[in-house]
Amino acid sequence: MKRIFLFKSFVFALLTLLSTDILWAQKSGKKETTAPATQVSNPTVTSPTSSTSDFDYKNPGRAKGNYSIKVKIKGLQNVPLYLADNFGDKNYMRDTCILDENGVGVFTGNPKLQRGLYLIVFPSMASYYELPITDDQDFYFEADTSMDESKVKVTGSEENEAFAQFQGKMYSYGRERYKLDQELKKAKELNNTALSTFVKAQMDSMDKLNFKVRENYIAQYPNHLLTKIFKAFQPIKFPENVKLDSMQEYYFYKTHFWDNIDFTEDGLIRAPKGLLVNKLNDFIDRVVFQDPDSLVSAVDQVLGKTIIHTEIQKYFVQYLTTKFQDRKIMCQDNVTVHMINTIYCQGKAWWYDDTANLRKMCEEAKNATPTMCGKIAPNLKMQDTSGRFHILYEKLGKVTILFFYDPTCGHCKEVIPMVSKVHKKLKNKGVVVYAISTEGKYAEWKKMMQVNPDVSQWINVCKTDRNYPWPIYRQDYNITANPTLFVLDENAKIIGKKIDEHQLEFFVESILYEKGLIDYKPTLPKEKPAKPSTTEANQ
Repeated sequence: MKRIFLFKSFVFALLTLLSTDILWAQKSGKKETTAPATQVSNPTVTSPTSSTSDFDYKNPGRAKGNYSIKVKIKGLQNVPLYLADNFGDKNYMRDTCILDENGVGVFTGNPKLQRGLYLIVFPSMASYYELPITDDQDFYFEADTSMDESKVKVTGSEENEAFAQFQGKMYSYGRERYKLDQELKKAKELNNTALSTFVKAQMDSMDKLNFKVRENYIAQYPNHLLTKIFKAFQPIKFPENVKLDSMQEYYFYKTHFWDNIDFTEDGLIRAPKGLLVNKLNDFIDRVVFQDPDSLVSAVDQVLGKTIIHTEIQKYFVQYLTTKFQDRKIMCQDNVTVHMINTIYCQGKAWWYDDTANLRKMCEEAKNATPTMCGKIAPNLKMQDTSGRFHILYEKLGKVTILFFYDPTCGHCKEVIPMVSKVHKKLKNKGVVVYAISTEGKYAEWKKMMQVNPDVSQWINVCKTDRNYPWPIYRQDYNITANPTLFVLDENAKIIGKKIDEHQLEFFVESILYEKGLIDYKPTLPKEKPAKPSTTEANQ
């Protein structure tokens, strides 16, 4: 079996298509396995591509009608056979049938299967055959346990018949290519340069022939799923006879990154090697600058290419929303908030019908919007212990640390000296601390300042009257937990938010270094020390 998969690896290493590791999401019955909880939509597309009267919003891509795939596997009897698909970068079980004493079984169900490249998986889950599921979902598939693709027979589906013929040719190519690889390996071990050169020439000739077979398939079947997969893996072509500098090349590449993707073909979601999800991650993580504005623009760019009421649109929106929500990188929550505000809250997430959760999500996004990175921080006007008002906009330094805390909370007590350390070190460079005691605990606040004399160098404000309503400012800043740290520039623009206290010194020094206010390059802090276990704490 290992040798068989080695042959397959030659076929799909060339095409960059196939992974032989199958990750299973087990299911029972005929219901479709729930897709990963990260999926997608687009803020700019307005016109549907199909009639909505027959459209299933919960299962886009599943047309009305039955699928019936009759399968015969010579060498297997009275055992289960599985139908799986590639979804994102994983594989999911979709259906099961039981082969009879003749090795015959039928995968059948309603509605039709979603488009994509599927797998017929053997009981051991170590071997499988591939087949495209497209419009023809009533056909016959025959093979045996040898995993020899050239022996596959398909009737009743033009696309599967063409695919089987192509796979047969690729299998033969892989087998011969494997032999040549072994010959080349031996030639190198013997230091036989002449033989190595001869074998390499044979390999080059075979590769060219294989490439021609693929190009012929593309030309003969331009609308087949396999053709669209081939095209999706093609590199971006730069204009010929035009000189581009490095930045021009970058912007051309970024602008044309999605040129080879057919966004009308939902089957690309179920292409091997995590085709779409890996391409999406490459675009977001490697092509786009990682500042919030660039990321928001890039997300709009790619979602603007998707088409309403398609699986690709749903998948992309959900995947990107969750990607940035889970990232927990400072300021990149701008992307999540932007997507919620422009897609979910504008009714463009056409598949999403959880009204209560949608309302909550939109409310949270609304509350988070004023303090997104890049926004001007809401002004503050609060009193110190003497009753004198301090207006934030009038107290700004070159860098201002905005510190919301509760003087009685344990974590806040740990953070206060860390903020003091940063301020004491950098106050002569223009660093200001504007500290707000959030809970209106006036007596406790005054006591905290008495036991922490360093904070007298801060601007310390609080709600001085216990019976007076809390000012609107705390709501403006969306303070849901203490402590919370913001960092502002000299114009009150938010350049850092909810910063980990262990990162604060490095972050502030980095800003000062960029401004030319310090001449030493900040040192990355060590990893945040782990909290001791209960056992360690009690020793």
